[in-house]
Amino acid sequence: MKRIRRQILVMCAVLTALSLLTMLVFSLSVNANGTRWLNRAQNTRIQEARKTTLQGTVYDSAMTPLAFSSRVGEREYLSDREARLSLSHVIGDQKGMSAAGAELRFATTLLGMTDKTGADKTLQTILGDDPVGYDIVLTVNAELNKYVRSLFPEGARGACAIINYKTGEILSKVSLPAFDPANMEGWVEDTAYYDRATQFRYAPGSVFKIVTLSAALEAIPGVLEEKFTCEGEWNFAGSVIRCAGGTSHGEITLKEAFAKSCNVTFASLAYRMGAARLKAEAEKFAFNTEFEFDDVLMYASSCLAASNGEGELIQAGFGQGTTAVTPLHMAMISGAVANGGVMMEPRLLKEVRRHSGLLISRTQAKEYKTCVSDDLTRQVALYMYEAVRNGTATRASISGYTDGYICGKTGSAETSSDKNSQTNAWYTGFLYGDEKHPYAIAVVVEQGGSGGSTAAPMAAKALKKAIDLGL
Repeated sequence: MKRIRRQILVMCAVLTALSLLTMLVFSLSVNANGTRWLNRAQNTRIQEARKTTLQGTVYDSAMTPLAFSSRVGEREYLSDREARLSLSHVIGDQKGMSAAGAELRFATTLLGMTDKTGADKTLQTILGDDPVGYDIVLTVNAELNKYVRSLFPEGARGACAIINYKTGEILSKVSLPAFDPANMEGWVEDTAYYDRATQFRYAPGSVFKIVTLSAALEAIPGVLEEKFTCEGEWNFAGSVIRCAGGTSHGEITLKEAFAKSCNVTFASLAYRMGAARLKAEAEKFAFNTEFEFDDVLMYASSCLAASNGEGELIQAGFGQGTTAVTPLHMAMISGAVANGGVMMEPRLLKEVRRHSGLLISRTQAKEYKTCVSDDLTRQVALYMYEAVRNGTATRASISGYTDGYICGKTGSAETSSDKNSQTNAWYTGFLYGDEKHPYAIAVVVEQGGSGGSTAAPMAAKALKKAIDLGL
């Protein structure tokens, strides 16, 4: 009998411990993800609150009103249509078609549904006023966003992200095609609601060579002193790796191979290192990672996630095969190189304010992870500088810029086996050693052709505009 009683007590203790553990896990999940769960298009509480609450205003970093309400149940947007289109994925919409926009991402704050507003609601009830939500100030600049959008060719698809790599602030985020939040009745194609900067995963092409270079510098002793031979193509296991335009680079150093974007060299480096080593390096830069950022909905990038075959490996060496990355993540990778290996968490929310303008909170910069060592990033930055000075990225140069160094990498990513299809044009880079303008950028133009001729000059103009605005 005593034995049975003892077993029952042990069982009760185990069940109690499991219950407490479940409650703890649930509590931690609510604490970490509660706001994300609330800020969902399917949340009927948000839709109901919009019928009774005067929503807060969404401002850009220059305090330009992007979305605001004069009456309960109504929403207005800035009058400049081109600016609205450039900011559509930043602002979002009231219907929840764009899951990444501020209108949904920060809905509970704009509607006063957060814990902080309890006292405010009580006072509003006493005074007989309609409930009023909080205003938010974003990190993006509307003027810069509009300008960046104007740089894309007419009818182009693609995206651009500019960040402050010291703070993680998103200074500009453009996605095309776009929609008009002020005219949601007009027809747009379904994909226009997806934010291509954070929700589209593109083959990175040669911009991924930043990761391959980093891996080679760590894994291959003496690689800096090696000479490589490129005959324009490399026939490996029945598939042919070619350099752009069939260019034969001859005997080159690693720096020259990076600056001139030699596919043969970087495919061979990947083969020498092996899949496990290249994949591990990619994961240092947050590939194969599920992102859970407070401010930004960003899909995971992938590298050798499902296949470690040799064919896939050599394709990954120069950013092809199943390797895929979002433009914002690519800007973060460049930013980490510029920031001594430290990748910052991307931020879109700058401040929360009462409707009267009183500051409630200011978002602080947060380190996401340390990717690689400072010494290693200095070497990678030097090679990226060489790519702008003497390589494929010369058109990323900014005339008259003397505050720092312009470092970058171009990419021309194939999206199909059809050689008649234009490649996606890529550029990513940063301003180095410039404390006033710590900017990193990534640009992709779908079927834009050469990254050097299409994306690089766009990046130069965009960064020049950001400098002129003094962001």
